[in-house]
Amino acid sequence: MATKLSFGERIKALRLDRDIGLRELGRLVDISAMHISNLEKERVMPSPELVTKIAGTLEADVDELLHLARLVDPQVVDVIQDNPYQAPSLLRSAKNLTPEQWEKLQKQAEKMAKQNEKAK
Repeated sequence: MATKLSFGERIKALRLDRDIGLRELGRLVDISAMHISNLEKERVMPSPELVTKIAGTLEADVDELLHLARLVDPQVVDVIQDNPYQAPSLLRSAKNLTPEQWEKLQKQAEKMAKQNEKAK
């Protein structure tokens, strides 16, 4: 069974896969090489905004990196804050869905969002 990488291990693997040095990644996301090193060694944890910058720079899945860092995307927080009763209720109702059902629910939500955009 494969071992799941930690946030630090994952960003280090992504960085090395792309042949990017600590200094270069730091420069690209506006932090020091030491801070990147500390993130990789899990001595410090990032903000959601930094994870988003790192994901974009390393062409990685932002949701995966946020999950590994045990963070929530600020956009998701905004949705919950804008819908303080409906969003938590929906999530509680959906907690036992299968992966296939989650996919179906996501597609339905995307379809509804597109319809709302067209109606504007």
